[in-house]
Formats: sequence, structure tokens, C-alpha cells
Amino acid sequence: MIIDYTEHAASRMRHRKITKREVEETVSRSESVFASRFGRQVALKKYGEKYLKVICEKSNDKITVITVYWTRRP
Repeated sequence: MIIDYTEHAASRMRHRKITKREVEETVSRSESVFASRFGRQVALKKYGEKYLKVICEKSNDKITVITVYWTRRP
């Protein structure tokens, strides 16, 4: 599956020091996935004591990452 990043997501990844590898692993091997607003999905994976949240839109053969961020609570 193809993973595409919005300009906003790429900017947030640089600012928050989140790698593409971490995002791809979170999307493909998430511990939890749930629905969000506007038909988007949230993928969640724990790294150490923090969780990485990836907000994305899925279509037939493509995932578009909208934004990503670290959080202490799932």
C-alpha cells in the first residue's frame, strides 16, 4: 500500500522528530485503530512511554497521512 504525506504532516514530522519509518510501522502494525472525524482513521502505537498517533485517510490503494503527534495517553 502506498503511503502519502500531506505538507502539514511532513512539517509536523520534522518539527516533532518523527521518522517515516515510525509512521509506516504505526500504520501497518498499530495497536489500536479507530474512526475519527471526516471519515478519517487514527492509528496508535506505543514507543517506550509515549504513543504515536497517526491521523490518516484510507482509500483503495493509498493511505494519506494528515498529521502525526506524540501523546502520553492513548
